[in-house]
Amino acid sequence: MISGNLFLKNILMMALVSSASVAGAADKLSIKDWGKSFETALNSKNSGDALKLLDFKSLEKDALPKCVDCSSKDAMKKARVLFAKGNFDESLKLYNQVPKGSDYWFQAIEEKGWAYFRQNDSEKALAQTKTLVSPQFGEVVNSEAYFLRSLTQLRICDYKGVFETHEIFKERQKARILEVQNLSKTGMNAAFAKALTKVTSFPVKASDVAESLLDLPVLYYKDTELQGQMLRFKVAEKALEVLQNRGTHPTLQSQVTKIQQDSLDKMKSRLKKLAQEETDANFRIVQRLNLIEVEAIQRIHTDMKLAQELYSKGDFKKTGEDQLVFMDDGRPWIDELDKYDVAAKTCPQNIRRKM
Repeated sequence: MISGNLFLKNILMMALVSSASVAGAADKLSIKDWGKSFETALNSKNSGDALKLLDFKSLEKDALPKCVDCSSKDAMKKARVLFAKGNFDESLKLYNQVPKGSDYWFQAIEEKGWAYFRQNDSEKALAQTKTLVSPQFGEVVNSEAYFLRSLTQLRICDYKGVFETHEIFKERQKARILEVQNLSKTGMNAAFAKALTKVTSFPVKASDVAESLLDLPVLYYKDTELQGQMLRFKVAEKALEVLQNRGTHPTLQSQVTKIQQDSLDKMKSRLKKLAQEETDANFRIVQRLNLIEVEAIQRIHTDMKLAQELYSKGDFKKTGEDQLVFMDDGRPWIDELDKYDVAAKTCPQNIRRKM
């Protein structure tokens, strides 16, 4: 299991790599700066300016645009349309436009894997999943990445690989799945409470809440409804801090307290829903993984006498003089991710079942 510190380091490194390439980022709303403006308005005794700063709808509209990483979001949308039409080559071109470090990068890698799978290119499908289930990201990616890897391994009759993938899934995803399942009932856990405390500006990015990603729904921070309530909570918290330090405006303090409590209740409700949706999806994935395991066991008993020479040999593509190739030792460097090449065996020719 990867340590929290190493995971945080990897997320921050990816954010730095992508900072120049991710377009469409909005100006950040700093809670600290907002507090200074609010205090200035109170000092000037201009109630209109102070109340304007407490216009939460306007704050949300200004601080939470429809998209932050607009180019990647648009590429994903177009790629999915092409994928649905069966235009896999064209969809792959668009998925490849999503830069490493984008909030959509994990999704792009996974969906690239499915595109290759649909093209019957098992080697490239496995290469994508190897990035996703790597020690760096195996605990926070969508559980479907493990299903794709396992299904591809079953297709090429890599039964040992199937069982290894299932063990890795249990090792890297079990704790998080249980935490999210519990969150669907409570609406709050220590990870979110800590993330909420640390958030100091909006819109929120992955690097702002990196540690919480291990115990919360995938891309929870991208949910606009949840982030809107987080913004209300943090602004109300800062407003109360300013008002209480001044010892003034008791009526306004009472109103802001109600707003803060309301936003907290709505955050819990939204987290419950997000967690339940992911829990339902995880349940379906576990069921499918169980079916794959049963199928693999049955095939082993059916095919155990087939001769090894019935398998075709896979070769890695040729490399140029300016490239270096390393054997996979299970401990990839951050810059190796999304650069895998996999050589896979195919099933024996007389296998009756067809995926």
